[in-house]
Amino acid sequence: MSDSIEQCIAGLARLRRIELSPGWAESMSEFSDTSANALANFIDQLNWQTTVTLRGEPRAHDFPLIVHHPDMGWAVAARMEGAERVSIMRLGQQELWRIDDETTMYDIALPEAPGQQNFTKSIDVFKSAISKRKGPIVLAIMATFVVNFIALGTSLYAMQIYDRVIPRGAFATLWVLTLALVVAIGFDFLLRVIRARLLEREAIKIDSEVSEFFFARANDVRLDARPPSVGTMASQLKGMEQIRSSMSSAVVFGAADLPFAFFFIFVVAQLGGIIAVVTLVSFPLSVAIAIALGKLIRTNTHKAQVNSNKKNGLLVETIDAAEIIKANRGQWFVLSKWNNLIDEIHRSDLPVRDIQSIAGSIFGSIQQLAYVGIIGWGAIEVYNQNMTTGGLIACAILAGRINGPLISQLPNMIVGWTYSRISLGMLDAILALPTDKAPGVELLRPARLDGAVSIKDVSFSYPGARTGISIPSLEIKAGEKVAMIGPVGSGKSTILRLMAALYAPAEGRVLLDGLDSGTIAEDVLRDHVGYQPQDHRLIKGTLRENLLLGISDPGDDAIMQAAILTGLSKLISSHPQGIDLEISEGGRGLSGGQRTLAGLTRMLLSRPNLWLLDEPTSNLDSEAEARIFGALKEEIGASATLVIVTHRPKLLALVDRVLVISDGQITMDGPTADILSRLTPKTRKPQVTNGVKPITVGAAA
Repeated sequence: MSDSIEQCIAGLARLRRIELSPGWAESMSEFSDTSANALANFIDQLNWQTTVTLRGEPRAHDFPLIVHHPDMGWAVAARMEGAERVSIMRLGQQELWRIDDETTMYDIALPEAPGQQNFTKSIDVFKSAISKRKGPIVLAIMATFVVNFIALGTSLYAMQIYDRVIPRGAFATLWVLTLALVVAIGFDFLLRVIRARLLEREAIKIDSEVSEFFFARANDVRLDARPPSVGTMASQLKGMEQIRSSMSSAVVFGAADLPFAFFFIFVVAQLGGIIAVVTLVSFPLSVAIAIALGKLIRTNTHKAQVNSNKKNGLLVETIDAAEIIKANRGQWFVLSKWNNLIDEIHRSDLPVRDIQSIAGSIFGSIQQLAYVGIIGWGAIEVYNQNMTTGGLIACAILAGRINGPLISQLPNMIVGWTYSRISLGMLDAILALPTDKAPGVELLRPARLDGAVSIKDVSFSYPGARTGISIPSLEIKAGEKVAMIGPVGSGKSTILRLMAALYAPAEGRVLLDGLDSGTIAEDVLRDHVGYQPQDHRLIKGTLRENLLLGISDPGDDAIMQAAILTGLSKLISSHPQGIDLEISEGGRGLSGGQRTLAGLTRMLLSRPNLWLLDEPTSNLDSEAEARIFGALKEEIGASATLVIVTHRPKLLALVDRVLVISDGQITMDGPTADILSRLTPKTRKPQVTNGVKPITVGAAA
């Protein structure tokens, strides 16, 4: 018996320390091919890069590889063991295979997780996406060359008509030239359509790749490093399409249109001689003016872009907090902020539009002056017999081609590129934010995390805060049940997030089973560490999708069993769509308690070894709290570690150790009974004399 193709690829990814996306092989659930071509067919259906069959004995740096033998099946080859043996992993066990003529080894380029490529500049992301599509872009540039040559043919057609056909009455030549030009124009039409369709399809692919990268990168940003306004950060990602469009236009303009402009100037010089000076001055002058105008509008475009991002951020925040705003009559407050931002945008955008309008007028005037210069100077040259009338007409057409379509693009190009540069700067700011995975760190993939937590010399504070978390030492053994209690704002939730590796300490280390939490691969970490926030949010989709977020589907029976334990089954059974009921953004439509139950149900389904619960029953009534207490007591085994933040005394029965947190520090640590006895105020029993309690003057009621 051998491993399946899916198991082999998963094993190869583990050995190469590459994280495959969750559910990467879900579409291949019915794949049953075990032949020698099974791997190639599997990879082809996943739309990955084709496999490479190694010829001869592989070298040391080629490993790990996927190996196939007709008798032994499929496995993962780890290394060579001698001249004719290879160490392989099959069914989770290590074996030795003898290499013979029927043994075939394959190399696969596994896809890198989105957002994990090491880019420091956002423009490099677009360059990488565009460079992968050199073929179609080169074809588009070649099509542009042909289109420009046809434009050259149009001018030469006019020259032949004026110089040969009209003076000589050569109408046979007229029909031949006209037919040839009509065919060329038809070919020009087809090329333009093909070029447009080609560029649009490649633009879609570029947009998909770039947006995937930045969306994944934005999600990988450490929670403690995120910008304060979520809406503003989201709007910063909106400039990707404009950047791609500007870069595509710049590539075609720079690689095809610009060279042809100078080629047309050369042709004008050949046909008209000295009058080429007109185009030689007008076109570079137009480009220089465009560059200068681009610098003039840079400041205003930056202000307009920043305020536009703030406007989008305010819109998102207002819609998200609509309930609070309505309840507190805050509509006038947010409307005032909205109007101020709109006014700021208009004040910044108006100069840009003015300059854009002026630029269009300037370039239009340059175009007309160039035409006048060509015709006027050309008339003198024709009179002096330095050129023909047909040559003058041809030069006028070519000058119109130089100063017309090419220069007319410049106003929109300078504005678009200026906005794109600002968008690139904003995307650079996102790339500069620290991510969960530190660049250049080789992530660890232990087979299991038992849940031991160790905090050593950890300090952490939020941006702008004067104080924060300061923990010299904390040890929680695997299997321990610990509670954190303390006043509001003491830092309990922050410590829990540090344990969950959602926050990174400013100093010190948080260790899980002796491993730095920042060096553990994300998939391994989330498989073994379960975190339940106090305010559990749901994402838009179905309840099933929220319950199975990031975990494998255990089947409806297991889902319903967990839902019965938490009490979520009442919601499922009362809704006509059952477990597939639609969830709106943030879980709106469900109560806070129902969202909490959904989060706890998912925790029961994932069964982590380290349970981190932040006020798991704060939104629940006494009946639901009792049910959750029973479910946690039953489901959290003796080997699992529990760290719970709570203000509910009942939940303290789940733990055997209590940490008291105050001002970001651990002020007490000990067995539950001892800590509770120290925290409970000791009241002196009143003396009773002849059945009458003495009254203490000044005693508090």
